[in-house]
Amino acid sequence: PWTFKPERRSVQVHPGELATVVYEFQNAQDRRMAAQAIPSYAPRQAGPHFNKLECFCFNQYTLEPGEKKSWPVAFVIDPKISRDVTTITLSYTFFEVGGPVPPAPGSTAAAELPEPLAPNKAGS
Repeated sequence: PWTFKPERRSVQVHPGELATVVYEFQNAQDRRMAAQAIPSYAPRQAGPHFNKLECFCFNQYTLEPGEKKSWPVAFVIDPKISRDVTTITLSYTFFEVGGPVPPAPGSTAAAELPEPLAPNKAGS
């Protein structure tokens, strides 16, 4: 799997303010690997108010064995977010791209879906 972590695990952001967090990635496999991140938010109602302007999760990336890269997430919290939300946790799950393909709908073959890579959580 890939290892990844934010350069800063927590940032304080006011609604309407642009914030950027850089993540460091490394392919820990002994083979070339393509992956894509899927974000999730807690509390769930924060998701529609977390506006990503730039994110590594917008694209698939390929890293060579041992290769390291850094990619940013730039975001703004919508000022219309409920005042009850004081902390948002942004998490990513990485999935390998190009892994086993599930069978066509209606097929009797068992589906082999790729395992998600280790999730990483970063407070935002």
